[in-house]
Amino acid sequence: MAEGEAPEIVSPFRIRADRCGRLWVLDTGIEELLGAAKPLAPTSLLVYDLHNDNLLRRYKFPKDHVKEDSFYANLAVEDSDCDDTYAYAADLGAPGLVVYSWKTQESWRVKHHFFHPDPLSGNYTITGISFQWDDGLFGMALSRPQPDGFSTMFFHPLSSTNEFSVSTKILRNQTLATSGNIYKEFKVLGSRGPNGQAGVAFLDQKTGVIFYALPNLNAVTCWKTSNRAYTIKSLGRVYMSTTDMVFPNDVKVDDESNLWVLSDRLHQYMYGTLNPKDVNFRILTATVKDAIENTACDTKIKPLPDIITNLGDILRPSTTAAPPKSGAQAILISHMALLLTIFVKLIL
Repeated sequence: MAEGEAPEIVSPFRIRADRCGRLWVLDTGIEELLGAAKPLAPTSLLVYDLHNDNLLRRYKFPKDHVKEDSFYANLAVEDSDCDDTYAYAADLGAPGLVVYSWKTQESWRVKHHFFHPDPLSGNYTITGISFQWDDGLFGMALSRPQPDGFSTMFFHPLSSTNEFSVSTKILRNQTLATSGNIYKEFKVLGSRGPNGQAGVAFLDQKTGVIFYALPNLNAVTCWKTSNRAYTIKSLGRVYMSTTDMVFPNDVKVDDESNLWVLSDRLHQYMYGTLNPKDVNFRILTATVKDAIENTACDTKIKPLPDIITNLGDILRPSTTAAPPKSGAQAILISHMALLLTIFVKLIL
């Protein structure tokens, strides 16, 4: 490398391995991110061949993709078609989303007010350290392809407790995605409740369960995407610890259905001091099956709204005349109603 020339990789912020044997690297190109930040290279996507480590492609973001406050901090890859793969890069500093097409080697920037932080969700207190962040779009998770061939992207700003979604059919259409007509295509799913700010997210396509890192709670939680409700009660608590899970900073699920979580005490590094005698960095793992067992995300348990709906169909009076029920039938229905009441109270 010649003097003054930037290295091949400057500051890799997120990586993703796709099903096509490629490693995608989101490089901010900025040196000393937490100090006197110095841009050494343009924000770029680098794609490597996992079989031989060769650099397959470097894509530099166009200048109009990088705003004054831009900071690209997360990456999602839609890889159902290896020749027509799409990468999505989240800008949390100047809230926006860059969509990159592997096939055409083009990109475009998408804007939406759902990408912006919630001013009421910028306060953080983790292990006694309080601070404020106003970070926008960060967490992204992609579903398996839907019947129309496109995935659903679930997303949220870091400083927000709300979850949103949009079809990649909208995002991958450059003309539509960059127009002002897409606002109605985005959906609000619900809220994770107080202190429910979420960092990274990852969707296990085998179970349809999304895993979230919740730094304010030192926890990892989950949501089953087949559940029509998105509330505190429909989220499952996977693991919470003020020792092992202090600032969960990354979450992944591998092809063998193992959940991996990285906790790194980032807030202490930024605003306090890391104690070298402590274990500050941890990688925790569990099978997806064990992680969601007996939680609201357990795939063996039917979502509560569906249970109530189905049982309601049984108990709901018919609009047509029916013969009087026997005493035994009446007692049975009463018992069913009582059991439903107890079941709901236990879950809620």
